[in-house]
Amino acid sequence: MFLKNVYSLFLFIFALNLQISAQNTFLNKDVNYYYESALNFDSSFHYSIKPYKQDYYKNVIIQKVNTGISILNNIFNDNLINSGNEKFNFCINPIINSVIYNDFSRKEFFEDYKAGIRFQSSYKNTLFISSEFFTAQSQFPSFYNNLIDDSEIVPYYGKYLRNHNFDLLYYSWTGDLTYQANKNISFSVGRGKNFLGNGYRSLFLSDNSNAYPYLKTEIDIWKIKYLWMVAKLSDIRISEGANPLILYDKAAFTHYFSLNITKRINFDFFETVITNPFDIEGRRISYDAVYFNPVIFYRPTEFYKGSSDNSIMGLGLNIRFGKSSFLYSQFILDDLVISSLKDGSGWWGNKFGIQAGVKIYNLLKVQGLFIRGEMNFVRPYTYSHGEAYISSGIANLNYGNFRRESAHPFGANFAEGIAVVRYVKGRFSGKLRINLIKKGEDTDTISYGGDIYKSYNLRPSNYGISFLQGTLTDYQIIDIGVSYLLNPKYNLMFQAGFYYRKRTNKFITDKNQIIYIGFSGNIFNSLFD
Repeated sequence: MFLKNVYSLFLFIFALNLQISAQNTFLNKDVNYYYESALNFDSSFHYSIKPYKQDYYKNVIIQKVNTGISILNNIFNDNLINSGNEKFNFCINPIINSVIYNDFSRKEFFEDYKAGIRFQSSYKNTLFISSEFFTAQSQFPSFYNNLIDDSEIVPYYGKYLRNHNFDLLYYSWTGDLTYQANKNISFSVGRGKNFLGNGYRSLFLSDNSNAYPYLKTEIDIWKIKYLWMVAKLSDIRISEGANPLILYDKAAFTHYFSLNITKRINFDFFETVITNPFDIEGRRISYDAVYFNPVIFYRPTEFYKGSSDNSIMGLGLNIRFGKSSFLYSQFILDDLVISSLKDGSGWWGNKFGIQAGVKIYNLLKVQGLFIRGEMNFVRPYTYSHGEAYISSGIANLNYGNFRRESAHPFGANFAEGIAVVRYVKGRFSGKLRINLIKKGEDTDTISYGGDIYKSYNLRPSNYGISFLQGTLTDYQIIDIGVSYLLNPKYNLMFQAGFYYRKRTNKFITDKNQIIYIGFSGNIFNSLFD
């Protein structure tokens, strides 16, 4: 039955994708490490804007496999189908995922199967097309199933088609059409994900939520890279009595400015505004035309208009030491009154977050040894919003999409420490990742600021708001794994590992100890963290 569903959905969606769908690579952390480690020596590169364009990877060489058998060499090294000439070329590759899991702490066995196809094409190095589609039949650990049951949405992928005996059937399609006007300017339209930042997490924009339609312009000139993007999002209402399963339209208008001040110092500026296409009486009109201006600053505009839209700003500073060591940081600002910080009144509207981290390639001059240390802190109510209007059909104007956070997956009111060690030799890779999180969680109808999908109008008071208020919950996450990159053209990996997760507060202690093994196509980051 599963293969039949794969076949029928594949033919239908793939035909659609070829009509509507870059030169962009995937955002998967395991695969991108191979390329990032090679790119880190380029002092003019803007690392924080992802996905990277494939042009940047053309000089990255991954060790070829030579078995002495032509067919096997093609399987390990080449595209499935590849054709073209200097003007026009295209390639087609499979998307394969078959991973089995055993949560022996709960005696639960589950599986994750995906099958699909990726199409890429270019014309005169000016027009680039990519399209990906896969269908999936998956089972998930207990804590993931709780998220899915509450929202009927599979994290990272959206709504599922069918739920039968805990087997979820769903599909994903993404695509991108990019026009490279000249060496400095490109225009893109598509459906996918983006990531802004140098960290394991991003407080600006991450790939945590579902894919979304977007219109994007990138300008790369001198020491500057500038991104302007309009993204159509879908989300729920948060009014009392609203159906949490109905999704409504909203949009995010984003500016991102990256400046390489010197060969070692980079400065970033980020801003976004989340709005909806309704007037104050709930009538559908359109998005405010002023937000389509690719150079305007949103915060002054929003203030001048007296708008109730949600505007967020951020700054980043990145410093390079030597050839392969980086300090990186982000500061996100949702709202702030300096005087209330100084007087210690704990005003609820001081909404901001801080990221600080370091990453080092070829640690101790050991080729392929990588280490990362990162800290993330986000104050209560950051990214959240109140209900703008009472009328039906209006989405929550928080910084989220498809019931998932658009930035950090823990939302707000948390502190996190991350350590990552990775060693790569040839196509073999080993990793250790540790996440330690403290979060103030909501356990009733009051909003203590951790759940960005609760209106901040449900806060307990205006003053005396403390960091990590609510039910203090500890998370411990450990992921140890080894992998072998079977084919770098379509990111197919064989992987095996152990995943440990423990959640503890005064009400509950929840533990998962999961062994996993299988083949992964590594299209997106489908992480349990």
